[in-house]
Amino acid sequence: MIKIILVPLDGSDSSAEALYTALVVAERFNAHIKVVHIAEQSSEPFMFSGLPAAYRKDFVEMSARAASAITDTVRGQFNAFIAESGVKKTQKPSAAAQVTASLHLYEGDAETVLVQESRLVDVIAMMRPRTGKIGGPGVGELHESLMMHSGRPVLIVPPAPEWQPHKVDHAAIGWNDSVEASRALSMTLPWLTQMKKVTVLVSKKRESSVAAVTDYLKWHGCKADYHVVTGQGTNVGKKILSSCAEIGAEFLVVGGFSHTRTRQRLFGGVTSHLLSNTNIITVMAH
Repeated sequence: MIKIILVPLDGSDSSAEALYTALVVAERFNAHIKVVHIAEQSSEPFMFSGLPAAYRKDFVEMSARAASAITDTVRGQFNAFIAESGVKKTQKPSAAAQVTASLHLYEGDAETVLVQESRLVDVIAMMRPRTGKIGGPGVGELHESLMMHSGRPVLIVPPAPEWQPHKVDHAAIGWNDSVEASRALSMTLPWLTQMKKVTVLVSKKRESSVAAVTDYLKWHGCKADYHVVTGQGTNVGKKILSSCAEIGAEFLVVGGFSHTRTRQRLFGGVTSHLLSNTNIITVMAH
């Protein structure tokens, strides 16, 4: 069951978009939306050590003011979301069958705090990583770290206008017989059992064994079938997205980093492509 959805906000308009897809998920399960913002602690850069103390002090104070301004922005985004959605604000668990939300503000290292906060939630909802200016498309360091270290699925939300938050009823599962794909499937069963249709995406060489996967889903009450991923080229991630468009699936489940991260970065990989390019809701688990 999905009962707690973690939504990290960094003060940008794009990160706040994830709140509205999280709301769609929360309405399925009467879940709680836990919004988290981490203000990075100001510290004096090593390169400033030779400067006068007054300059160093000014820099630290300026950084603190900037962090405070971002926190105020996040607080405003959260309050605007509450006002628009009508969701009840509460910091305490409730047995009531309703959607609730809370805002949690911390200081420290964003990656460290988010990994710790993510251990006791059911899913992490984040916007698709923005393109990096160095080294091509950014995979998204926080997305990677949370996927690798939280033990929880990460739900990737494409930006508008590619994606408009709405309830979907056809899910696709990218299946490659890996432990990561198995975990992703198991973690998303609460969703899959509510879908009108679930399609397992497999390569031609795995078609002979896909019946075991569809049978597993059927035992859990899913209306499951399979689709063979075809097409020219070696970009499997691109083929998966094309297959989803072909069959009308708007919810994709995949195992993240089935190969090592180093191999993915050197030669490309399904996880890297989907993190940078997915145009539908994509749930990844490592």
